[in-house]
Amino acid sequence: MSRADRKLIIITSLVLVLAAAFFAGVLVFATGTNTPTTAEGGPLYIGPKPDIVTTLNEGSPLYFANPFGGRGFWIDRENGELIALDVGKWRDTTCSVKWRGRIDTYVDCHGNRLTQGEIARHPVTVVETGPRKNSALVDLDVVEPPPGETSSE
Repeated sequence: MSRADRKLIIITSLVLVLAAAFFAGVLVFATGTNTPTTAEGGPLYIGPKPDIVTTLNEGSPLYFANPFGGRGFWIDRENGELIALDVGKWRDTTCSVKWRGRIDTYVDCHGNRLTQGEIARHPVTVVETGPRKNSALVDLDVVEPPPGETSSE
C-alpha cells in the first residue's frame, strides 16, 4: 500500500466517523433525551371513533403498541362501546393476551381461551365536543380489573 493510499483511507475513515457523530447528534437532539410519559400529554389519541368502528366491523380487534414503552392494548367493542383490553393477563404480568383470528377469540400465553370479561382494561373516552369531537382516547396510566373482579388481591 502506498503512502497516498494510506492517506486516502485515513481521511475517508475520519470523514465517516465525523458523519456518524453528526447524525447521532441530530438524532439525539431531534428525539430528546428523556422518555415520554402519558402524564405529559394525558390519554393517548387513537383516532376518530367512526373510523375505528368501521375497521372493527371488518373483522378482528385492533392492536395498538404502547408508544411510551409499556404493554400494548387491543381495541374492541362490548355492548356497542369501544373498550381497550390490556395485552397482559390480569394478575400475571408475564403472560400475554393475543387475538387468534382463526378461532375468533383471545388466548393467553398458555393457549387458554379468554372472553372479553376476563381481560383487564384501560379506560376509553370519546370526546363529545370541540375540535376533537368523536376522537377516541385511551388512558394507559390506568389498568382496570376485568368486570366482576376487584383490584385487590
